[in-house]
Amino acid sequence: MTEPGALPRSTADLVIVNPLAGALHHYTKQLEQMFHGSGISVAAICVTEPSISGKSKAVWLWEYSKALIKARRVRRLGGRVVVTWPVLGHVDRVFAPLLAGRRTAVVMHDPRPLVRAVGYSTAVVKAANLLAPKRSLIVHSELAAEHLSGSARGAILLPHPLLSAATTPVPARSHVVRVLGQWKPDRDVSLLESLVTFLPAARLEIVGRGWPQVHGWSVRNEFISEGELDDLISTSAAVLIPYQRYYQSGIAARAIEVAVPVIGRGKELSSMTGEDYPFLLGLDASVRDWAEMIRSAFDSEPVLLGRVRAAATARALNGWKAWAGS
Repeated sequence: MTEPGALPRSTADLVIVNPLAGALHHYTKQLEQMFHGSGISVAAICVTEPSISGKSKAVWLWEYSKALIKARRVRRLGGRVVVTWPVLGHVDRVFAPLLAGRRTAVVMHDPRPLVRAVGYSTAVVKAANLLAPKRSLIVHSELAAEHLSGSARGAILLPHPLLSAATTPVPARSHVVRVLGQWKPDRDVSLLESLVTFLPAARLEIVGRGWPQVHGWSVRNEFISEGELDDLISTSAAVLIPYQRYYQSGIAARAIEVAVPVIGRGKELSSMTGEDYPFLLGLDASVRDWAEMIRSAFDSEPVLLGRVRAAATARALNGWKAWAGS
């Protein structure tokens, strides 16, 4: 990945602009490596966010602007630019194509932000609808597409990028169920506490920054390094995505990549896993339904999970290739 001060050596069919070099490091790596050997050349230009760089938000926005201008130079004629995070919300639908070229799309991770964010007001959305190129937004789930319906023209639904891991799936050593990643208000704590009664033999662990205590669960309220996160995922019998509302999950993507069962709702996960993924739940799933799905994950066959992983990674690549080449 290239910092905004230096240009990649050659032009590329797809240029990734990542304004959250820390938080979306793995996401950008997924995008870059997913295209390896596909015939589509990729370059990445990354800007480190203020929480890591220590720079002001004004400097961050300036460096992001320079990265977009560089992307225009690096992009081959007819190529595309993808921005991995909307720094300015719906303003980016106009701002990013203006600097990087009209064949630029922004990944809208949270159509209705889970935390306070700029650029999502009704006035901004209406202005973007008038001024932005068509199909300038990418989303990763059916729910995200639904929540953008009527507020943005022609959002493109693409699977969350996935890496095709070379590891051989192996059974988990114990019935450890984990929730990973930082606390957000939309986490379903009531569901987690209710599950305790149904899973008396399981080890229930939560690891992530900002979490409160959750009855019946072992909680580690701390930042997780990339290396430890990989280890926590790979040694889980099941990874839960317990949100009352969410649109996609990087944790789920990483679990799929190492063939670990990830349990969540189909509305959010099916574009990545496929409709036939064995651990998808409906929006009205009960606590008992969640518990039964977790127990089925304990008994899942590694070979089956490996096949699911292969199908999911192929689906992600095919979707992105079709978009990048169109």
